[in-house]
Amino acid sequence: MYIRFVVGGDQEHHKQLTGIVSESRLLRDHGALLAYEEELVEQAYHWLNSNLPCPPFHSGGWSKDAVCWFKDSALEAIKQMRVLTNLLRQHDIPVRILHSKNPGKILYEDHFQVVVEEWKAI
Repeated sequence: MYIRFVVGGDQEHHKQLTGIVSESRLLRDHGALLAYEEELVEQAYHWLNSNLPCPPFHSGGWSKDAVCWFKDSALEAIKQMRVLTNLLRQHDIPVRILHSKNPGKILYEDHFQVVVEEWKAI
């Protein structure tokens, strides 16, 4: 099973939704977070940047629609994403957690995640 955390409502098509890392960065950069919330974001980013391989988006020749999905076995990474999810929800930003056994054509894979070209329906 694969998991993706996205910003958007239930009525929006999954291909139009953005990731929660970008959205939490926007909140931080616009000064919308309290000091302790900024610290939570920074801790989550530090863990993710220190422990997750960075997929080769720029050199992979992939379309702009290529997105990351976590493997359900990536428990600590998912825990960090839940920290960001909770923060966004506290700021009234809708977050959806998508689950799929087969989210798309796999372009890249590591121990924690896959990058896929998503199917039209998941």
